[in-house]
Amino acid sequence: TLETPLGVAAGPHTQLAQNIVASYLCGARFIELKTVQILDQLNVSKPCIDMQDVGYNCEWSQELRLAQSLEEYLKAWVLIHLLRRRLDMPAVEGGCGFAFNMSVGYNLEGIQQEGVQGFIAQMRTAQEHIARLRAELTPRFEEMAQLPIDDQLSDSVTLSTMHGCPPDEIERIARFLMEE
Repeated sequence: TLETPLGVAAGPHTQLAQNIVASYLCGARFIELKTVQILDQLNVSKPCIDMQDVGYNCEWSQELRLAQSLEEYLKAWVLIHLLRRRLDMPAVEGGCGFAFNMSVGYNLEGIQQEGVQGFIAQMRTAQEHIARLRAELTPRFEEMAQLPIDDQLSDSVTLSTMHGCPPDEIERIARFLMEE
């Protein structure tokens, strides 16, 4: 259940916790996280979008490693829950009022790799990570000890493919994501 149908799309701005929290504070409730992929150590032009005069999109543009991405998303998730409490926002029936949407790419072989599958699994069940962050924040924010935080950061995904990806490859990826 979302408080509003507004949100932000995946991009460099949705890979760091502070940017995700800022998006939330500006009204975003559907937050599509930066696309992750198995090739998380490529040496390509950064950032992936340069908008001085013309927009450019470098393929394979993930700036952070998978573990770093997960950590940023976890921090944002916990901080938004804390902010909701601090701002005295009402509880939302049937959810937390906002949603994180994973974005994965760029081909089936990469998505099936252990690293991406582990990332997806941890986004779906993050109990241990949330407990660790809760322990870190509780000395400074007492309410963290009892703050209800869903351990599932996301149960939805956007597929990002390369330009010109054949339709049958897209279908195989979609089928894999839905069935597996």
